[in-house]
Amino acid sequence: MKANWLRLASANYIIDPSILHEHLPKGTELESHNGKYFISLVAFRYCETRLLNLRIPFHQIFEEVNLRFYVKREISRGKWRSEVAFTKLYFPKRALTFVARTMYKENYETAKMKHFWQNNGTELLTSYGLKKNQWHNIKIISSIDTQTIDLNSNEHFFSKHFWGTSQVNSNSATVYKIEHPEWRTHRVLDYDISFDFEKVFGEEFKQLSFLQPDSVHLFDGSEIVVNRKSIV
Repeated sequence: MKANWLRLASANYIIDPSILHEHLPKGTELESHNGKYFISLVAFRYCETRLLNLRIPFHQIFEEVNLRFYVKREISRGKWRSEVAFTKLYFPKRALTFVARTMYKENYETAKMKHFWQNNGTELLTSYGLKKNQWHNIKIISSIDTQTIDLNSNEHFFSKHFWGTSQVNSNSATVYKIEHPEWRTHRVLDYDISFDFEKVFGEEFKQLSFLQPDSVHLFDGSEIVVNRKSIV
């Protein structure tokens, strides 16, 4: 699959790692950052989407919202690779959900979604919404200009993952490569998050509704290529 992933909003929460153990894909371990474990609410927009180089009518521009966490996999003795794993993901169209669940074995669901982008000349407003019983929203006000991401920064940890993985069952997992250039980041000036994490992502994540994120980022995004999966 090829697409543009644009204006990726990322709200990152410190989490008790024991909550994530049941979601760990086969062959992975949780990856910490500065001695802490994180889970991230991520929302962004797909544009110019192509599946097997085909543009599917009415399925080229849409939103995605997901809850992800960070893992590592030993690919050879003593050599580890960072990957990103997901608890649940949302698309706004049933056909997209079906393809994603079939091809990548990811835990996608379908929900009504919306976005609102605004550039007032001095700031950007980036907002995403998902409706499940009620509207759940993440809104970020940021600088218009972007800056490169320092390799030792929080932004790099949350944007560096070029491999995705998903738990199929206790005996297998899917792994797929995500190709994209290094992203740039907008400076976040303010944000507002109104998400009922229990309703959207499950009871084990309900405490996130009452926490302030450790950090919030907005990445500019780029063209991406999601390669076919392999089973491990």
